[in-house]
Amino acid sequence: MSRGTQTLMVIHDASRNDGLTAIISAFESLPVKSGDELTLLGVIHQHHSPLKNKSKSDVSGSHTKSKDDEQMIKEYLKRGDVLQFSAICSNEKIKLHIDVQAGSSPKKVAANAAKRLSLTWVVLDRQMKKDKKYFMEKLTCGILRMKRDNTIEKLRGPVMIIDDTKQKLVRRTISSDHVSYGEMIPEMSKKELSPKKTSNTQKGTNLHKKEGTFSSYSSSASMVSTSSFTTSEASSSTDTGNLSITYFYQDKNDYKNIHPTNLILQSKDQTDVEPFDEQDDTLDQGYQEDDKLEYSVCSVCENKRPNIRLKQDFTYTELQQATNGFSSDNFLSEGGFGSVYEGKLKNGLKVAVKQHKDASSQGEKEFKSEVNVLSRARHPNLVMLLGSCSEGTHRLLVYEFVCNGSLDQHLSSHELTWGKRIKIALGAARGLDYLHSKNIIHRDMRPNNILVTHDFEPLLGDFGLARTVCVDTDETGVVGTLGYVAPEYAECGKVSIKTDVYSFGVVLLQLITGCKTKEEKFKEKTLVEWARPLLVEKNYPDLVDEKILDSQDVHVFQLYLMVKLAENCLKKDPIKRYTMQDVVQELECINEGTTRYRELKKC
Repeated sequence: MSRGTQTLMVIHDASRNDGLTAIISAFESLPVKSGDELTLLGVIHQHHSPLKNKSKSDVSGSHTKSKDDEQMIKEYLKRGDVLQFSAICSNEKIKLHIDVQAGSSPKKVAANAAKRLSLTWVVLDRQMKKDKKYFMEKLTCGILRMKRDNTIEKLRGPVMIIDDTKQKLVRRTISSDHVSYGEMIPEMSKKELSPKKTSNTQKGTNLHKKEGTFSSYSSSASMVSTSSFTTSEASSSTDTGNLSITYFYQDKNDYKNIHPTNLILQSKDQTDVEPFDEQDDTLDQGYQEDDKLEYSVCSVCENKRPNIRLKQDFTYTELQQATNGFSSDNFLSEGGFGSVYEGKLKNGLKVAVKQHKDASSQGEKEFKSEVNVLSRARHPNLVMLLGSCSEGTHRLLVYEFVCNGSLDQHLSSHELTWGKRIKIALGAARGLDYLHSKNIIHRDMRPNNILVTHDFEPLLGDFGLARTVCVDTDETGVVGTLGYVAPEYAECGKVSIKTDVYSFGVVLLQLITGCKTKEEKFKEKTLVEWARPLLVEKNYPDLVDEKILDSQDVHVFQLYLMVKLAENCLKKDPIKRYTMQDVVQELECINEGTTRYRELKKC
């Protein structure tokens, strides 16, 4: 059994310009691997003059930062060794968080910061090693230190502690086996192990944080991961800090759906998805019956999103009337799972009606079971399934109407600004992440199935049904569209959440390049096959859509991060690909960085 996910904090003296050099040289010796989390804590020694009335640090290490401290923090985030350290973490796919704190007692500041996180290991740089006894007394995680010869010495492993509430011996971290292919199937996905995002404002604490993307202070850098930094104005509370520890359960209210049996794959065939449970109510959680979905009204055409919570069984006659007999005037598109028509119900609600292709291959009971599950999937970035019809051999689905077409139409015939592209990517990623968290694999992720409003709010459609039907004229033998299908799916028929991630990577590549999956300049290659050599050579200028290069709202650093994100989604090995949760987090950083860059330009 390999060791589980690790959380590590590197503590170093940020006042020294060469503070990270030794740690960078010994990086390969650190007990971290791809998927682990690492916090870089830079401690600034805050000096107080007796001649001036400056606020002093209290015994807990809390402090009030002066303007000089703020300037030191900004300069620290632009340091070459910090950028290099961040780039290494990015290349190794290690989630990096950067925390800079100042205080009159660096060891107390560092210990308090470490105690707020559920750490596996702490690494002390050479300047902090004199305080090793203090850290060993205050912390229960494992402790490593840098030696003069730039090697790492293990002072102590993680300490076992007694959980008084359960009267049993536990560790500070929960280990898990190395991820297997079966674990990428939704029932075993990481999302099930992940706590909900906590609010920036924690109850019962005086810890105030300022958060932003690393790129807000390093906008010109070209080799840096999408890290977040935190500067704490006080550190006396027991707040968990800004890391989201995905495997240390603390608040049972955050994990009410987690049960040990949910973490065991019941199917013998790990490449398949468990049957949908018609009685499963987990899809409803997080979106209450009386909640209104976001983006409920389009600001341009005033098309309203329906606030319907119960699916409806429609008659075939009703849908015929709504679509004028499925007339060509009402035709919207031809998708992998059937033809789509615009319709209008008797109550005036606009809908999109899809005639399910190869309806006879799916029984009424199975069809209704899947519709029952999908109709309860509620998310701001999912097209709402309102109901269905299963009369005789007819299999029809009724969706909400989305007013501004699909992403492929805008990529091919309209100019999309950089800001709109990021907005669409982030919204679509959130929708897909939600589906994965609810045990639904999309299987046909592509621009045709990303619908947008006139405000360019994206909504995913065409997910979940017809799981054994070949799609489009370019048959792949599996559900999906040529050019978007992951290698392991096309070659072996293996499906998992990572097959969706690959397809999403192709969509990201299209947003970056503005290209379709097949174009004349590719000759006999697909978009991915054409792009891979350019990615390997880091020839990014030839990748990027000329329309966005000429745009005023594009920032080269953000574009670079988007390219790197697409690369991580398109890894040939599914285990090495990001999860959609990873993708959402990265896109949020990119989006925030873009927003901040615009704000700076206005100054």
